[in-house]
Amino acid sequence: MDDDRMAVSGAGRARWGVAARVRGGGGAAPARRGGAAPARRGGAAPARAGALLLGALASALGCPGPPEMPPAPPRRPAGAAVLPGCKGTGCSQAEALMAAARAFSDVRHDYLLDTSSAMVPGRGLARSAAGAFSPVGVACAQPKTERASPAGAGAPGSAAATPGAAASAAATPGAAATAAATPGAAATAATPGAPAPGAGERAIDFRYVGIAVDSVLVGADVDLPAYFSAGGTLDRRRLRLVAMALVADEDPQFFDPTGSVVPAPGGGCACGRATHFIGAVKRGAMVAYETDVTAGEAHGTAMALFKARIEAGDRRVTMTSVGELAIEGVEGAPVAGAKGGQAFGALRLEVKKAVPLAYAVYPVADVCRFSLPEPEIAPVPLDLGVVPYGATGTAQALLTNRAPVDIRVTHGERTVEVPAHGSAELSFSWTPEGETAGCERQTRRDTFVVQPKDPSAPVVPRERAVAVPLQVTTGMPTFSKHEPVATETGRSPDYGRASVDWTCPAGYVVEQCEPQLSSCLSSTGSCNAEGYRLTAEATADGRGCAFRCTGPSSSIWGDHGCAYTAAMVCRLGCSK
Repeated sequence: MDDDRMAVSGAGRARWGVAARVRGGGGAAPARRGGAAPARRGGAAPARAGALLLGALASALGCPGPPEMPPAPPRRPAGAAVLPGCKGTGCSQAEALMAAARAFSDVRHDYLLDTSSAMVPGRGLARSAAGAFSPVGVACAQPKTERASPAGAGAPGSAAATPGAAASAAATPGAAATAAATPGAAATAATPGAPAPGAGERAIDFRYVGIAVDSVLVGADVDLPAYFSAGGTLDRRRLRLVAMALVADEDPQFFDPTGSVVPAPGGGCACGRATHFIGAVKRGAMVAYETDVTAGEAHGTAMALFKARIEAGDRRVTMTSVGELAIEGVEGAPVAGAKGGQAFGALRLEVKKAVPLAYAVYPVADVCRFSLPEPEIAPVPLDLGVVPYGATGTAQALLTNRAPVDIRVTHGERTVEVPAHGSAELSFSWTPEGETAGCERQTRRDTFVVQPKDPSAPVVPRERAVAVPLQVTTGMPTFSKHEPVATETGRSPDYGRASVDWTCPAGYVVEQCEPQLSSCLSSTGSCNAEGYRLTAEATADGRGCAFRCTGPSSSIWGDHGCAYTAAMVCRLGCSK
């Protein structure tokens, strides 16, 4: 089974640290996260999955005169289900995803959605000022030729070569699980308290909740008018609220330039009017809530339009599923297994079936001679799990060097060298701070610098600053409450006044229920003698305390009563 969890939204202060461990090397494509490197896909077309038809963009890739921006896909893609008036659990999940999307405002990666696998890796794309891509009828890059692995890598009998070899899980909370070699295996990412992945499981490289316009992921939100005023001729676009996960690519594809890439005046290179090229196909699963938008309706932001249509029960909103993606624990929605109402759980994306879903997009400059392309970092975003204020959370990410030269990665005082087309594990740490009594979602960017290992290498640019979006669910480590409780003194006191039911704040679970400084009107003052009974127990759902005091009553003589201080301690428990 492949699963993934992520925290959502907020902002906070932090202290940072990073460490790294080199892996891979030489010129060979590295095995990912301890798994064996499977045979390269070469030019074979991946299996097709018909669910979300984006053929309009794909079919135009070889045409010399494409429109500036890709047209919207057909109105009713295969697999789409019309929600009845957009009511019920389907749209309640859409509302929760709109809230969860805030956490992905810093998640940046160019992907084009295409479940038909009709795009051709290496073909050129032109990017408009609004961020939309249009195909260019020229190939700017080609998959790099397979090279022999270094001695010992994948050799018979080695751990990497063993079919079905299991991958070990990252040892720290929120770290991604190590990948195994089984082709087509499910995807998973380790989370705090989750069992280690078994044999055949793979990590999730990319997680995203946000908006897509036509086939382009545009971020957590976007102003719609820009997509109708960027010089395009289309008056209708397909708007999507997307939740998706891409599984780890254990055999990453690198690219060389084609003959169409020529030196450009002033340095660098050019490939016709292309600014980018299509990279390798990515596999995963997706759930999308979709609606068409015309130029006359394009006012304000995409989220505002979605919210208005969902609240109005607009039947133009449909739901499409590609592959099999289970979504659980979205912000504001009940977590499975929680009792006594809603619980604040980490967003969980579980890819049960991965299919060809998208293509990576890279700038043409990445295949220029002496280029220093930005390395890949996965998973994105990097989730550190549930980390209380003042504690330090640590998670690992895998950096893949796409440059043809060895590089040096520097963060603060720490430096690691990564060979050309090799990889290294980077360890990121974060100590969140704050004062919120409850689960707070914080996001933050960490940045490291990439330079060529050889300072004299004539690469462009000379260095790159790479941002890594981090997420954490945090809050006060504990929440405590103390309050005196007492009945009146009398022959028949109201013992109901000594009954107290408390609930921990949202995101906390009870750790201690204790009566303190108890005093009852027994001969010894005990609250557990002469008919008195004082109890303090956790509630059945584990999210609060129930305090009870009972005792004797008299209709003729004697005074009775009980008094104590109720004390409850709750600990942070945002994940289920």
